[in-house]
Amino acid sequence: MYHKDKPDGSPYDQFRTYKIKKGDTLASVARDLGVEADELRWYHNMYCEIPDLIEADFKSSSEFLILAPEKYIEERKEKEKKKDQKVSLASNYRLPFAADKINESYRVKYTFEISDQIDVTEMAINVKWLATDKNRYSLFEITRSKTIHVNGLPPQFLIEKLGAKSAEVVYPLKIVVDKFGKWVDIFNYDEIESRWGKIKNEILDYYEGELTEVYIDHIEKNLTDSDTLLRSLRSDYFFRTFFNGIHVGYTADYLFKNEVSFPLEEDEEAIFEVTQKITPFLDEDGFIKVDQKGVYMDSGLGILYGYTSSKVNYSAVYFLNSETYTIEKMNVECNILSNEHIKKTIEIKLLE
Repeated sequence: MYHKDKPDGSPYDQFRTYKIKKGDTLASVARDLGVEADELRWYHNMYCEIPDLIEADFKSSSEFLILAPEKYIEERKEKEKKKDQKVSLASNYRLPFAADKINESYRVKYTFEISDQIDVTEMAINVKWLATDKNRYSLFEITRSKTIHVNGLPPQFLIEKLGAKSAEVVYPLKIVVDKFGKWVDIFNYDEIESRWGKIKNEILDYYEGELTEVYIDHIEKNLTDSDTLLRSLRSDYFFRTFFNGIHVGYTADYLFKNEVSFPLEEDEEAIFEVTQKITPFLDEDGFIKVDQKGVYMDSGLGILYGYTSSKVNYSAVYFLNSETYTIEKMNVECNILSNEHIKKTIEIKLLE
């Protein structure tokens, strides 16, 4: 059925093609090949020469139909099959949290926009499950790569270099996560505290000046005790978004309303009224899609921030593996529409 003996110099040599015969129509060929007619037309028109474009049907001059590679067709069929597959939840419509399935490395991208200025920080972070106790609290180890890029380059400024170096104090970090996938505590505070002496000496050997002293003082205050360190790290967007507690019970309509806490400023929490929902069917890539969309709840603190509820919004979208319910990729945005438009974004995606 496939025509392989194309004339020498044919512009379609690189493609798999079908030789159009007398009496063929787009619909009849689609039926014979087991492919949707619109799919055949779409792929052919992407790669054919302009005179060979297919409109409603083949032209009288049409000789060849460009076909998608067999692998491509199978992948499209598999995606369509998954797209019609309903999301499977546990009892009481709960989204399962399979902590023991998590041992992945992610590319993490932070973007901070204020007016016309944009700063982007990128790194790799590994999340590894270690154990789960009888109360279904799980222990995870978080490690962060030493390679960090700020606006596409290694740290250039002193504050950036100090930030990258001081992160070595925290990692590896062991945290406790509850049965809903929400981060609740730090497990290895003593280990982190013991690392500080060595890292502090290395910082003082490489850097000096007032800014370095202020930075060291700030770190030592955060290391006062486990609770203080926990409060400090709660402003880290990775932990707050990755371990956000989305693995909870939903309604029969796959949604519910909830309150989500998120740091608008360092060490300053804001509360958002959020509609949280699961798309009932897997998406075209076979992922479970979870959306959170919320508006700022002004509980009086808004006066301090200078924000109003109508000018601050929060949105998050998670794409989960349909078999393990683990995060494949996600995106969280917080917009602050004040005198200066502020937008904070974190994107997390599995490293290939």
